[in-house]
Amino acid sequence: MRDLLARLLGTAQIVFFALLPPVDTGPAGGKGGVPASPGPAAGETPERPAAARPGAVAAGHAGPAGALRCTPRQIRGGMGRLLDSGGELRILFPRCLAIAAPVLLFRLKREGFSGCSVRVWDRGLLVRGRR
Repeated sequence: MRDLLARLLGTAQIVFFALLPPVDTGPAGGKGGVPASPGPAAGETPERPAAARPGAVAAGHAGPAGALRCTPRQIRGGMGRLLDSGGELRILFPRCLAIAAPVLLFRLKREGFSGCSVRVWDRGLLVRGRR
């Protein structure tokens, strides 16, 4: 029961933060909330495991290697700042229900991403996109 409540809360937070417009990050912000100086939002440090090989599951992480584990609050500044060096977005929202997928896709398309997809991955959502 606790797990279900935690998943419902996480899902509600993702829907809430995805529907809010990205915060204004100043004149250098640009589309999608890309900040002038890259860094995590609200003092949070996202975890990006080292990629062993494409599609491999990193030890101790619930998503594919190279996926960034995020909290719902981290998308508030825009998803553009969560891109990797190749311009791809691969983030994992652990303990989130699939009902949040359409809202996340709406947010990605609104921020200018293409090739977007959201998959259920080990009781969470794996979000992919490209700019």
